[in-house]
Amino acid sequence: MEEVEIRVTIYAILILLGVFQGLFISIFLLNNKSRKLRRNFYLGLFVLSLSVIILEILLNYTGLMSRIIFLDNFSEPLVFVVAPLLYLYIRSGLKPDKKIKEGVHFILFGFYLFYSFFYFLQPLEFHTQSYFFSYFPQLWDGQDHSVFHADPLYIRRYLNEILLLHFLVYLFFSIKVLFTEYKKRGLSFFTTQQHELGHYRNSVIHFSIVLVIFVVVKLRYGRDLGDFFIASYIALMMYFTSFMIIRRSTFFSEKTKEVPAKYGKSNLSDKQKQEICQKLETLMESEKYYTRNTVSLVSLADKIGETPHRVSQVINEQFGVNFFYWLASYRIEEAKKILAGNEKNKYKIEEIAEMVGYNSKSSFNKAFKEMVGVTPAKYRDSSD
Repeated sequence: MEEVEIRVTIYAILILLGVFQGLFISIFLLNNKSRKLRRNFYLGLFVLSLSVIILEILLNYTGLMSRIIFLDNFSEPLVFVVAPLLYLYIRSGLKPDKKIKEGVHFILFGFYLFYSFFYFLQPLEFHTQSYFFSYFPQLWDGQDHSVFHADPLYIRRYLNEILLLHFLVYLFFSIKVLFTEYKKRGLSFFTTQQHELGHYRNSVIHFSIVLVIFVVVKLRYGRDLGDFFIASYIALMMYFTSFMIIRRSTFFSEKTKEVPAKYGKSNLSDKQKQEICQKLETLMESEKYYTRNTVSLVSLADKIGETPHRVSQVINEQFGVNFFYWLASYRIEEAKKILAGNEKNKYKIEEIAEMVGYNSKSSFNKAFKEMVGVTPAKYRDSSD
């Protein structure tokens, strides 16, 4: 076999760093604490899938794949999970209370994974020549080294076209659900105002750019010769995602952090923290304790039989926010349901404020706009 010279370029370095960045992000999003939010789980899998895909592109581009040719095309089935995961990330983030039939979105992935074994089980010489054909055509010997048909349904022959259609369908539904939410909140899709929908919109925009690059590269280069351009942009997406996560972190936000408590000497075990956390979630979600206008850290702690110090520690460590922001998040979510419900015009804003636990309309308006991006009245009007 002809020896492939290993090449290291600025693109290779960019992609390599993107792979490490993506793996780090996915570990962060898929840890036990973060994945409690379904959107984090989907985003973590989305980033992990992209990381594995661009890792293979990196190995192909640099020539390292020729040294481990048995791994040829190892990530190819994952191209059918990327778009569904993006859609599920957006859908679960915007509509966390609605159940999603996840399995149906991965039927195509399951089928193609099985189908790929017609390719994977071919001899090494077949993989070597297939790799040469795609990335180093000058080394391809032009012969068929398969022991049985590697593409019996000719899916691989039209894979780029199938992928493009697959991506466009999921992009359409992702944009549709996102536009609906923007309209509901009375916001322009391209507004520069900071709000909680911004990161979903940016994800869609970046994915759209990847599609454009994909089309241009395939038309310009054919085969897989230009895939390193796609991988380079995805690497940049990884850096952007890291920035987005850091920006959203409460570590850098004075609004969501109280004066740090001295938890260094705390004797709470992880099991005890989880138990307190479970009590808090049950109290807030089942009993809607947050609707009481007399709720305080002391009363909450007394309700579940714990000390205020312990409850404060658990809220800070397990939810990443202080008590007041944590309480407000429940109240605002409840208010959003009322303002968008069938009886939204039955109540005045002042009455809704009282229903979710606020003593004054001004405090309710301020908290609502800070978390949602618009006033309660505008949110109700936009939900028609």
